[in-house]
Order: sequence, then C-alpha cells, then structure tokens
Amino acid sequence: MVSNPVEVSNPASALGEAVGKLFESAVIQSLGKVVEAHNHTIRPARLTNGTGNAYQIDAVVFDADENPVIIIDPKYIRYTKHNRDKASWLCVAHYNLRKTYPRIRKSIAVLAGRWSTPSKALVRSFGVEILEVHFDHMAAVLEQYGVVFAWAEKDRETPRESWAVFNSFDDETRARIASELVKGIATSLQDAVHQVLSADIATLPTRISGVEVLLKTDRDELVLLTFDSVADSLKALSGLVSDRPDITDILPGS
Repeated sequence: MVSNPVEVSNPASALGEAVGKLFESAVIQSLGKVVEAHNHTIRPARLTNGTGNAYQIDAVVFDADENPVIIIDPKYIRYTKHNRDKASWLCVAHYNLRKTYPRIRKSIAVLAGRWSTPSKALVRSFGVEILEVHFDHMAAVLEQYGVVFAWAEKDRETPRESWAVFNSFDDETRARIASELVKGIATSLQDAVHQVLSADIATLPTRISGVEVLLKTDRDELVLLTFDSVADSLKALSGLVSDRPDITDILPGS
C-alpha cells in the first residue's frame, strides 16, 4: 500500500521521526524469532519504577510470566547537540527500572545517527550495552531509494523533496529499508539476547565478574562501592556492621 502524501510544517523533523520509527520496528522484528524460541515475547511497554515514574521502553523482552528480563531502546538522533539529553534519559530510565524489576538481566541501547564518544561512555558507565548504527550508513541506505538524508542543518529544500519521495514508498519498500538499516547489527543484537535467554540462572554465581553496592544513609547520602568478587564485597560490608571508629579503608578512593 502506498502512503498518501502528507503535508507537514517541518519535513526534516517528520522524515527523521519516520526513519526513527522504521529503525525501531526493525530492531523489534529482528528479535522476534529469537525470543519466541525461548518462549518469550517482545514489545514496546510502559514500565513504572518503584517511585512511580513511568518510562516508555521501545522493546521489552518478557518471560512466560510477563516479567521483563531485557530492556532495549533503539534511539536515533541526527545532531550531536541532542546527545546529552538522550543519553541521560537512557541512563536514568534503565538504571531505575533495573532496581525495580530484579528479573531484568540486561539493558541494551541500539544507537543510530550521530552519537558522541562522551555520551556513549556515559551510557556504558550505567551498565547499558551499546550497539551502534552510524549516520553515514543510514544515509547510504536511504540514498539507494532516492531519499537524500544528509543535508545541511539550514537546508529546507532537500528535506522537503526527500519527505515527498519517502511518502511515495509502499509498505514493502519501507520494510526493505528497515531491514537494511539494522543489517549490520542484527546478528550481534540477536546473539546478545540469545545469550541472556539461554543462560542457566543457576550458573550465575560462577559468572560474576564484579559487584556494585550502593549505600544510602539516613541523610540521603549515596556511596557506590565496587568490588572484583562477591568475597571482597562481603568482607567490606562486614566492616560496616562492626563497631569501627574509622571506615575510610572501605570507602572509594581510600
């Protein structure tokens, strides 16, 4: 089915949003067979954390009992000036949801477009795995279909023409574009999800590579402690329950 031409006030924004939606749907579709093989489902979902804040997650993998076990967010941005806001949202949302839903074993950000090195480092620092599709790849895919996606920020004519071309595509053409957009990362994404869903939870103790403990005081002070092993973490925590006048050796930086 061919879409009717859509008149919009900002073709550049409309095209970017449409391509972002294509990318999001392609990510979910690429994982369909993997999650079904493990008797899981995948879909967008609105999850609420322990303090009542709701987060719309683009792709959530649920087990047979409807517990979220993996959260995946495909995020497209065109300009690096939007990096900090998008990256901060990912960090806060994924971190808060992992604290609320103990069954979540992995969170993934599939980043498309122009993401800066500092923004990606920030996302990784919150334990979010990153898969990346570069803007140049997206532009190359779309150009094969006559859509010029790389235009100057103040260019108004090119996005208007590209939006018109994009609106002429039927559903089959859009599906092909979506598949090509994620082609480079689809296998890695499938492997990452399969690795989690196929892992025996009973083997978890043998696979621990690090421990993080977040301490919260009655004054709302937060102290993050990191350890190389469970034994190290237990040893340090035991020091907090003993009557010690000085615990600086336990705290970070000591």
